[in-house]
Order: sequence, then structure tokens, then C-alpha cells
Amino acid sequence: MSDAGWQEIVLRDMGVSQRGLAALDAPEPDGAQREPAPRPAPVAQPEAAPPAPSGHPGGPTPGDGSSGAEPGRGPHRGDPLLVRMGRGVRKAVGGSGASGGHARTQAETAEMLRRPVPGLRRLTVVSVRGGAGKTTLAALLATELSRHRTDRVLAVDADAELGSLPPRLGVRTEGSPADLVARRPRTFEEAAPCLARAGERLWVLSAARSGRIAERCTPDVFEAALGAVAGHFAAAVVDCGSGVRTDLHRSLLAGTHGLVLVTPGTVDGALSAGGALEWLRDNGRQALLRRTVVATVTHAPRASADLDRAEEMLGRWGLPVVHVPYDRRLALGGAVDAGRLSGATGTAVGRIAYEVFARAIGAPEVGG
Repeated sequence: MSDAGWQEIVLRDMGVSQRGLAALDAPEPDGAQREPAPRPAPVAQPEAAPPAPSGHPGGPTPGDGSSGAEPGRGPHRGDPLLVRMGRGVRKAVGGSGASGGHARTQAETAEMLRRPVPGLRRLTVVSVRGGAGKTTLAALLATELSRHRTDRVLAVDADAELGSLPPRLGVRTEGSPADLVARRPRTFEEAAPCLARAGERLWVLSAARSGRIAERCTPDVFEAALGAVAGHFAAAVVDCGSGVRTDLHRSLLAGTHGLVLVTPGTVDGALSAGGALEWLRDNGRQALLRRTVVATVTHAPRASADLDRAEEMLGRWGLPVVHVPYDRRLALGGAVDAGRLSGATGTAVGRIAYEVFARAIGAPEVGG
């Protein structure tokens, strides 16, 4: 039975009418006063999950508005009520909430992302078209990795046309790959002036200095810049410009250990993403295809009616397909704050990080 079917059964047992359901599901403005709701009949609760690592977006973080409680707010404040209820139903019946893989506990995710690596692991984030949510997801993925690791993580903006990864991470960059190569750093301290610090263990390398279009954004320059700092970082999350067929894309894909393909959660988006997967398959990238994770993103408060169809189409490739739901805080733009994500969004980001990092390090649990 579908998730919607389980939700209808639970709601019917709780005595919630369709009219009342529409009212319950409507988002409330921040600070709105709530009237006490009638107490529903007891519903069986799912078995408690293992404690979440501190600071993880999907786990309790004081004041994050998405898990735990905040004065004057309920848990998972970023999600409509029906979404929160549906999530509980899916947990109770053992559903993962996403196709093409298995749900991961927060403890499993944390353990995977902390594993030692033999050298710099490059995770590349691409999309066929602009506006898919690629840069936001790259920022969240880099942040997620840096939360769990004890060594450094690098976020790389590889979009020469004024990429938005640095502002999405809340920094300005005064160096570029060309500056880094020219400096020929022998130590991390010599490389640091060309980077911007976005967190305790997260650093940013931009294709251009803030507010400028890169003039020498060539594959050779990027590879030389990444090589210059490879010994100082455990992982690099590379945010590419739109497309997959430019010379720079080909170079970055050739050196990547894991790939995240971001697409809108629509049939049209699935068709475009399918074309990119076909291109990888038909152009000697079969090995990378097996290390690919697909992220479908919803950009409106109500998911498109064809989301299930889109995920079904992409699931035929046998790859993990993870849905990233609409999150009103991310939709505001500006610097991302992983601690303020809705519970569903934090869970999706954690799962994407798990799946792509596991493939990047060749973890036997995921095959490929």
C-alpha cells in the first residue's frame, strides 16, 4: 500500500476529516499562536531510534526548529503537520521514504562519514540545467561532511560564471584556483590565504574572487589547484556549473570518486537526468555511474503530482534516488544553516552524504 494510503487509514482512525486535514496541513506563520487541539485516540508509536550524534541536521540540536522542542514551537517546525504524521507512519511500517536503497539511522550515517580515507575523496555535484538546487545541495553536503569528520573538508565552486557556492556558505573569497597555483603552497598555512573559512573544519575554494568572472577557469588550472591542497583535506565537494559535457566537466568527472546528480522532482527533470545518465554510460563512465546518487528536489510547498513517477523512472537505473523535500528556510536563499532544516530535509541530506561517500571510499555495504 502507498504512503498516502497508510496516512488516510491513520487519519481516518484518528477521526480527522478531509476538511480538517486541509486546515491541519496549512503552514502557519512564525510566531502564530496555536489553540489547543483535541487529543486524538492513542496510536501505536514506532520503536525509538538510536540517539543522534550532536549537531547532525537530522538529530536533536538545541533551537534548530526542526527536531526537539523550541520555546513556543512544536517539533519539526519546518514541516506541515501531515508531512510529520506521514513520516511517523512510514517509520512504523518500515518504509524508507525514498526509492532505490535503504533508510540509514543517524548512527550509521555518522559512522560512515567518519571513516578514514586513503587520500582526498572528490565528490562532484552536477545538474543538467540551472535552478535544480545543485549549489544548495553541494553546500549542505559539504557542511554535513564537515560536521562529522575530524579532518578538513573543502567546498569547491567550479562555476566560472559567478558561482553562488561561497555566499551559500556565508563567505567571501579573495583567492582563486589560479592564485593558489601561482602561490605553489608547500604547507596548508601557505594555501590558506587563497581559501575562505566557512566552519571549524570547512574551507571554500572559489572559481573566482568574489564578484568577478574567472578568466583562467581551465581544467589544467583546476586540477593543479586541487592537487596543491590534496594532502591537507579528506574530502572535496565540487559544485560544477550546469551541464556535464564541457571540457571542465569532463576533467572533473574523470577525477571524481562519487557523483551526485541533482534534478527537479518532476517527469521533465527525470527525463533530463536520464539523458545525463545515458551520456555517462555511453561515454566510458560506467564505473562512475555505479558511484552515482540521484537527488530529486521539490521547489514548492506542495510536491508535484508526478514526483512518484519521476522517482520511478530514475529508479530503473538501479541507483539510490533520494528526494529532498521543499524547505522554506532554504527557499529564502542566503547562507544555508543546516541546524535550521526541517527534519525531512536533514534526513535526506544525511542519506545523500552516506550513499555518495560510501561509494567514494568503496565501502562494501553499498556494492558498486
